[in-house]
Formats: sequence, structure tokens, C-alpha cells
Amino acid sequence: MRLDRIRRTIAGCALTSAGLTPFLFGTVQRSEWIPLFALWLGLGLVSARLERPGNDGLCGAGVAVSRALLPLHAFFMLQLVPLPAQLLRLISPGSFAAHFLPDPGDGRFRPISVSQGATVEAWLYVAGLQGLFLAVQGMPEPRRKSFVHALLAVLAVLAGEGLWQSRSAHPYWLYGIVPVVLPSGFETGTFGPYLNRNHFATLMAVGCGLSAGLASTLVRERGSLGALLSRPDRLARAVLLSGIALFFVVVSVASGSRSGALAAIVVVAWFSARAIGKAPVIAGMSVGLAALALSGAAATDRLQRLDLFESRLKPWMDMTTLFRFFPAFGSGFGTFAVTYWPYQRNASYEFWQHAHNDYLQAAIEGGALGILAIGLALQGLRKFIKADPALRDPLLGACGAFALQAGLDLPSHVPANAAVLVCVLALSTIDNRPA
Repeated sequence: MRLDRIRRTIAGCALTSAGLTPFLFGTVQRSEWIPLFALWLGLGLVSARLERPGNDGLCGAGVAVSRALLPLHAFFMLQLVPLPAQLLRLISPGSFAAHFLPDPGDGRFRPISVSQGATVEAWLYVAGLQGLFLAVQGMPEPRRKSFVHALLAVLAVLAGEGLWQSRSAHPYWLYGIVPVVLPSGFETGTFGPYLNRNHFATLMAVGCGLSAGLASTLVRERGSLGALLSRPDRLARAVLLSGIALFFVVVSVASGSRSGALAAIVVVAWFSARAIGKAPVIAGMSVGLAALALSGAAATDRLQRLDLFESRLKPWMDMTTLFRFFPAFGSGFGTFAVTYWPYQRNASYEFWQHAHNDYLQAAIEGGALGILAIGLALQGLRKFIKADPALRDPLLGACGAFALQAGLDLPSHVPANAAVLVCVLALSTIDNRPA
């Protein structure tokens, strides 16, 4: 029992720190996220060490999950192992060019990663999120649904702050009181405590998925929307959660983030269609039009100036050139910023730190074998954890919104957003090993 109390305390600390990260400007500064992720890694290791053996008597679920992720960690290590120049030239022409052109003449070995420091940081990023997952898994299963509601309340507070700030005297100052200096062209990008409206909108879409999923669960438990009318208490909760979901949609649209607004609208439309039996397109159009009407003229003007070809499709096509030079092993996770610019032909005056498509960026940084390692890790996780039936819809909504925006932006590379999603995963999944 004493060990269980310690694990609950660790889980509480991890959840509290993760819940605060969105309010710390998205925790995007290295001076913020590196110590925080190291802390989560430590908490996860301690929690897994204190975990009682599972029903199979072999190891705890935390240890099993860590084993499932070994292929990914092994690939990180492979990208950092120094290799002879001739071997590097054979398996990764781009890595050879980055390290040996112009020829340094020292004859030393070089790794596949074009930037060892960046890949080490990316490894810490992944390990820190893994530690956060293991730490939060220390929360007893009967309590997890309550903490999902608490996390939803935190996101609602974040949404309220963002909407209030956007209507304050200084909408582009953090919390309306902290002036920020941003590069030319980004002066009006701040929304809420985030320096980028798209990063802020990710959590709005996640909150939308959580609240819509919880409302859908109430309907599903009664069998239909009509049957829910016989339970006023459940009906009131469903109406409240549906209203919160619509609030998140309005804030997403008001932020001016096109990818975030799309993710939120699609999620609400999907769950609405499941509840009322109408076509998702009709439900989505209704939700989207209502959100546009409520969000204001500024957001509407930004959404009207969408040029998907110039802002996304054209750069992505240019980035596919990198597959020729980093086909099998990638350029090294975390190295996109230093990898792309020597090959960039699209808008050469513009520096791209990320691909604004997490799937494309993962393929460039990891190559074919990196994607295989990620797939093996995900397949391994499926053997040990499953969605809690009571939280399956909220988990589906949150992950669906995050995954949808990941195709148009970089939500997984924003520390606070990734941490919140990992907390949702940890709270919504249970041990799936045989009894």
C-alpha cells in the first residue's frame, strides 16, 4: 500500500506539471522543456521500478510498455553510432555529404544523424514523454476518469484565457501584459499564452475531442439520444459537454488557425453524426458556420486567405527531394531544420524549422527503417495496453484531432501539446496483458 501511495503521488506531480505546461508559453524554450522532460523521465523510471508485478507474475505494465518501445530507442542509438566514411556514403549519401563535403580530411567516423546534438535532444524528448506516460499510469484506474475531466477543465480555462486575451487592449501580448518581440511577419501570431496560434489551437482541438467524446459516451451508454431523455442527470451532463465542445470550436476558429479549426470541426461533426444519425458533412457545416459567425471578422478574414498550395503543398513537394539522399536511415530525428535548407528550392529566403507535416518530417528524419521502428513500437504497445471502455470515445476524439492537425502542422513538436496528449493516453488506457 505504501508503494501505491508513492506511485499516486508521482502520478499527481506528473499530471500537475503537464497541466501547467500550456500556460508556460507552450514550454517551447530549451531552458524550459529539457529540465521538465528530464524530470518526467526520472519520475517514470521511479514509478516503473515501484510497480507491482502484473497478473502474469513477470513484470509490471510499465516495464512491458518500455520493452515495446525498445525498437524506437534502438533506432535512435543506431542514428548516433559513428560509421566509416565509405559505409556512410553507401547507406546514407545525404549524411555523408553533410559530414564530409567539403572533405574535413581527418578520416574520422561520423554518425548517420547530420546533427548529433539535435538527435540526442529528440531522444530525450521521446524518453521524457515515455516517462510521463509511465508516471501517470501510476494513477489507480478508478480515479482516472476524474482526472480526464480535470484535464478538460484545464483546457477550458486555457481556452477562456485565449479568448479573453484576443479581445483585450493588447491581444498579442502574453496574458495581455507581457510584450513579446517576434520576427517580422509573426507580430500578430500570438494567441493566448502561445507564441503561435496554430500551437494554441491544437489543444483546443484536443479539448474538443475530449468533451465531444465524453458526451458521445453518455449517449452510447443509453443506446440512443432519445433514450437519454429518460435520464435528466445524464442529459444535463451531455448538454454541458456538448456546449464545451462547441466552445472549443469557437475558440479554435477565433484563433485564426486553419488546421486547428478544421480538426475541431471534424471531430465535433463526427461525434454529432454518431449521436443524431445525420451525415457528418451536414453536421460539420452547421458547426463550422456557427463558429465562424461567433468568432469575429478577423478570424473570418484569415480563414478566407487560405492558400494551401503555396503554404503547404508546394513546400512539401520540394521536401520530398530529401528521400533521395536519406532513403533508409533518415537524416536523424530532430534534424529537419539543418537538413532541409541545403536542398531547399522553394522560397529559398524562408527558413523552415519544421515541415509543417509531422508524418512527412518523421519520414525524412527516420527514413524507411525509422518508420518501421515506429510501427514496431506501436504494434508492441497494442499488446500491452487497450482503451478503457468508459474513455474510448474521448481518447478517440483527442487522438483523432491531434492526428488530423499533424498532417497540416507540427503539434507533436510542441512540448506542452505532446505532454497533454500523453496524459490523455495514460489516463484512458489500461493493462491488456493476459490474466
